[in-house]
Amino acid sequence: MTVAPIVGGACAGAHGGGPPSGAVIRVTERDFTIHMPARIGAGPVRFIVHNHGPDAHELIIVETSAAHLPLRSDAATVDEDDLEPVTLGTLEPGAPGSVRELDLRLRPGQYEVFCNMAGHYLGGMSARFTVE
Repeated sequence: MTVAPIVGGACAGAHGGGPPSGAVIRVTERDFTIHMPARIGAGPVRFIVHNHGPDAHELIIVETSAAHLPLRSDAATVDEDDLEPVTLGTLEPGAPGSVRELDLRLRPGQYEVFCNMAGHYLGGMSARFTVE
C-alpha cells in the first residue's frame, strides 16, 4: 500500500530525504497501543513511527470525529474502503524494531491513527489527536 492522497488541502508523501519543514511527531507502536501527542499544530508534519513489536504494525491516519471507525464484515478489521475519502496517509506494516516516516500537511481538525492488522484496532491499537 502506498501513501494515499490527502483530502481538503493537505498533501502526503513518503519521506524524501530532506529535513522536515514543520513539526516532528514521534509515534510508538506496540501490541496493542499507539503512543503519540494528543495535540499537534497545523501545517507540515513528519511522523516518525517506531515499532516496538512484538509483531509487524501498520499505521493509517484518517481525519474523523466518529466515536468508532467502521468495521469490515469480518468484524476484526477496519473497513479501509469506507474510509478512503478521509484517509490522509498509510505506512505499510513495519517489522519489530523498524522506524518509518510519513510526511503530511495537516489542517485543523480531529484525527485518528490506527493499526489495521487483524484484531489490532479492536484490541485498542489506535490513538486520537487534534490538530490546532
